Amino acid sequence: MKRFGRCFALFCLFAVLLSSAASANSAPPDYRVEVKVINGPEELYYLDLLKQPDGGRLGPAPEELDQELLEAMEQAEPEGWLACTLSGMGDHFMGDMAGENGVHVFHGMETPKVFRILIVTKSGESWVSEPLERKVFQSAVTVDWEKGTAKMSPVWVAFGTQLLATLLPTLMIEGLALLAFGLSSKRNWLVFLVVNLITQGALSAFLASNLIQRDFFYVMSFALLIMIPVELLIAVVEANIYKHQFQGCSRRRAFWYGITANAASYALGWAAVELVFHGLISL
Repeated sequence: MKRFGRCFALFCLFAVLLSSAASANSAPPDYRVEVKVINGPEELYYLDLLKQPDGGRLGPAPEELDQELLEAMEQAEPEGWLACTLSGMGDHFMGDMAGENGVHVFHGMETPKVFRILIVTKSGESWVSEPLERKVFQSAVTVDWEKGTAKMSPVWVAFGTQLLATLLPTLMIEGLALLAFGLSSKRNWLVFLVVNLITQGALSAFLASNLIQRDFFYVMSFALLIMIPVELLIAVVEANIYKHQFQGCSRRRAFWYGITANAASYALGWAAVELVFHGLISL
C-alpha cells in the first residue's frame, strides 16, 4: 500500500507539472481547414478561403505579402463572396495565403462552414472553386490546379482522423499511467483498450455533432459547462469498469487509476491532439 501511495503521488505531480506547461493549448482546438495544392502554379500565387460576407472588411491586407498580388486577389473575388484572410476577420481567424510546400492552413472559431477557394497567380491567372461545406471539426481539401478541381476529404475519413487524433494521445497518456500504477497484464490491457475505444468513439461523435459551426463564445461555454461534466462522467464510468474488470490489484487501486489517468489525459490531451491531428492530416 505504501508503494502504491508513492506511485500515486509521483504520477499526480508529473501530470500537474506537464499540464501547467500545456495549459496554453488545453482549450478545444480551433476549427481548421487545411488546403493542399497539387500540380500547383510554378510562379508565386496566393490562396484564400471565400465566405459569404456578413459585414465589410475588418482590416488591411497583410503587409508582409506582395501588395500587387493582394490587390489582384481582391479584384478576383466573385460577387457575393469575400476573401477571409485578405479582408481581415479579427482575432478568431488566421490564414496562410502564401502556404508552405503547397499547404495552406486556415483556423480559428470564425472559420466559415461553407466556403470557396480562391487562387490568384502573379501573372494574373485566377481560379475559384465551387462551394464546399465543412462537415467536421477539422477538415482537409485537396486542390488540383491543373485540373481545376477541389476535393474535400470524405466525412468518414475526416471523422476517422479526428477519432485517431483523440484516441492515440489518450492511449499513450493513460497507458503510461497503467504502467505507473503497476497494473500491466494482458487482461488489464485488453480491458483498457476496449473501454477507450468505446468512450473515445462516443466522445468524437459528440464533438462532431455539437461543434461543427459555432461561434467563439459558444465553444468556450461549451468547453466549460458541458465538456468538463462529460469528462467527469467518462472518468467515473471508466474507473468503475476498471474496478470490476481489472485483475491482480485491489478495486480501490483500479478505481483511482481510472480517475487519475483521465485527469492526466484531460490536462495533457488537447496539446497532444493538436500534434497528432496535424501529423495525420498531412499524410
